[in-house]
Amino acid sequence: MDSQRGKRADWTSAGDVVAMTHSSTVTVYTTHSDRGFANAIAAGISAGAYSAPQTADMSLLRHHTSDHGRALVLLPLGGVDWHVKELSALEGSVLVGDLSSGRSMIRGLAAGAHSALNSQLPFASLLDELQAALNPNSTQPAHEKSSLVQRIRLRTEESARIGSLTDREFEIVGLLYGGSNVDSIARTAHIAPTTVRAHVRSILQKLGVHSQLEACAMLRRSGHDARRHPLELRIGRF
Repeated sequence: MDSQRGKRADWTSAGDVVAMTHSSTVTVYTTHSDRGFANAIAAGISAGAYSAPQTADMSLLRHHTSDHGRALVLLPLGGVDWHVKELSALEGSVLVGDLSSGRSMIRGLAAGAHSALNSQLPFASLLDELQAALNPNSTQPAHEKSSLVQRIRLRTEESARIGSLTDREFEIVGLLYGGSNVDSIARTAHIAPTTVRAHVRSILQKLGVHSQLEACAMLRRSGHDARRHPLELRIGRF
């Protein structure tokens, strides 16, 4: 899965693409691996204020026009390397992805995308956010979009720092996050307290912070727990 990061995912074959019609209010662009998620979002949107959204292969995004309605782009793991025509088609679109696609979201917002949403929100909350973002009367002041870009950039950078930790360091910072002190971590990990303190120093240096409290705060913001599982369900928006 990690090998996909930063690379364009394999697109769905042309035969799998759902035909787009000019009557579509929303066109959901997705990759083959996320087609089920896209169908669920399309169904959720159609149950609200929008009718019969269409799903289409991501490779067709470059051909998107306003005749196809608003573009809702589901970014794959690791994001995408945007082509020039795709960037041109992002005007007014809504991007959905996780922190691994942060750089793609930032570039998309710079190209004119209306907003970016966290794909790891609880599904009902994500649908509510999408309904609001896709509202034709929805506006995004420049200062709000700039703030969104800064938040995504910060969380993406922090997630990368956390990803640089070794498994042992991740275990220890996870135990710190859970409220354990040095002595209890030493007993849990079956290592000496001095070794725990050495790991903590290394953790703080890698994360670029000055205290255990700052390290735990970064862990939460960046969406991980001691098992390297996402915490976005509790974190919420970017």
